Amino acid sequence: MDTAALEEIGLTNAQIKVYLGLLELGETTSGPLIKKTKLPNSVVYNALNQLIDRGLVTFVIKGKRKHFSAADPKILISLVDESKAKVEALVPELLAKQVTAKIKQEARVFLGWKGVYNAFTSIFEVLPRGSEYIGFAAAVEEQYSEESKRFFREFQKKRARMKYAVKLIANESAREQAKEYGYYPEFGKPEYRFVPGFAPVGVVVFGDNVLQVAFGESPVAVIITSKEIAETYKRLFYAMWAIAKA
Repeated sequence: MDTAALEEIGLTNAQIKVYLGLLELGETTSGPLIKKTKLPNSVVYNALNQLIDRGLVTFVIKGKRKHFSAADPKILISLVDESKAKVEALVPELLAKQVTAKIKQEARVFLGWKGVYNAFTSIFEVLPRGSEYIGFAAAVEEQYSEESKRFFREFQKKRARMKYAVKLIANESAREQAKEYGYYPEFGKPEYRFVPGFAPVGVVVFGDNVLQVAFGESPVAVIITSKEIAETYKRLFYAMWAIAKA
């Protein structure tokens, strides 16, 4: 495989070998990956951490061990616009390498702003245009960093273009902030309802997925893919929606 396009978007030779190895192995611990790539232990660990920072690798802890997975190769397309055409041509080959077995239930951890961005991007990959998703809104925006505010603005632009219908429950203390938030009304503002201080925060339910996010200096997001867990959150949401105030 010609991996020059991956080098052009800034991946090192070690990162490419580790990423391709994860695509071929599927979810795995570091041991089989070291054997697959034939790279020194320290090089593999460094590459994994760097790929996690770029949102290209996720991990889940089982017992006391980390199990790593390659993020969807389609994410590569969004990394650098100027390399889009080359990466698009490469994606079919990468997908062909990916383990074909579908994981019905999994949990993925995304670290840092790039990781959180990729976690939220999953909504656009899962839901078709004009769909609906629900959630429990995050805390008052004034508490966020400037970086997180910029993130939300960019996310809302994409949500607007997809014309998603959105229902959100927030705590009553966030009512004024929700009114002042700079949405894009020409595509429809999310429908808000409020409860007196007992709603979860930072949870989005889309399809069979639950995204939980915590913002701060080192933001983290977790996506749980499980029909059963998603249905539990949906039942909780609509039970609260019925008693919440507009």
